[in-house]
Amino acid sequence: MIEALKAEAARRGVRQIGTPLRRTDLEPSHLYEIYMDEYETEFIFRRGILTIVTVDGKVY
Repeated sequence: MIEALKAEAARRGVRQIGTPLRRTDLEPSHLYEIYMDEYETEFIFRRGILTIVTVDGKVY
């Protein structure tokens, strides 16, 4: 899963890609699965759809 997230971020053009770790403390409900890397990039799954948000607010 982690390698797939990193590969997808690279494919979408994210410049800095770290190692995403699961952050259950940020998940507002069971519909979300959130990962964050050391660059504070968020990998947000909601109902199976991935959204990547970088620390500067860019959405991929």
